[in-house]
Amino acid sequence: MLADALTRCHQDRVTGTLRVLGNAGGLFHLRDGVVIAVDSPGSPGADTLLLSSGRISAEDWTAALVESVGTRSVRAALVARGSIGSAEVEVVALAALQDAAFAVAAGDIEQCVVSGDSAEVTPLAVDEGIGPDLLLSETARRLDVVASLPVPVSPYRDRVVAVSGVGVSTAERREIVAHATGRRTARDIAFAVGRGVYPVVVEISRMLSEELLEIASPATSFSFSHGDLTSLRPRAEVTEVERPV
Repeated sequence: MLADALTRCHQDRVTGTLRVLGNAGGLFHLRDGVVIAVDSPGSPGADTLLLSSGRISAEDWTAALVESVGTRSVRAALVARGSIGSAEVEVVALAALQDAAFAVAAGDIEQCVVSGDSAEVTPLAVDEGIGPDLLLSETARRLDVVASLPVPVSPYRDRVVAVSGVGVSTAERREIVAHATGRRTARDIAFAVGRGVYPVVVEISRMLSEELLEIASPATSFSFSHGDLTSLRPRAEVTEVERPV
């Protein structure tokens, strides 16, 4: 299981990458056994969260990437440009890390592979990192919240569509409605609006219970949908953990 693999990495003080294979899968970047970043195709990264929130501009981000080639510190380059403080970057990086861990755990896990190669480093990591015990506890809490929602939603399988003629009161909800075409999942909408997949799943569930959204029919979404979380629990066990020789 993911928990076992992360715990062993912590005990062995691994510096490298824990690659989680599955849907959505992801990469857990480790330094001395603590998680400093998580990348997953199941959730937007810290760069997306920074850009979509307006904290930084696309020009700032591009320039910071160029300026960080020598120092390998995108954060320092961003802060040096004066558009954002280091503490604010840290908050967003931690939020992205926790959201990506949720995205990985909410999917199907087939295998975990540990690599000592630290070449694959995410541009924005959490300075001090977070211990696997704390990260796993927060991830379990989020999974429990999703499982207890009025209308449980699978981030990757349930496609939602806006109910015609019903108005919504907030800008965040209007964004979700605008992208709820019946062909997008909660994960797809999270990327479209530039928000974490976990808060989007929670908000979509509430909107479903309020009949502002509905689960799209197979004819609309071209994919069979379901109304429970059987894809989340139980999650597949890890079959093998490899270590470099």
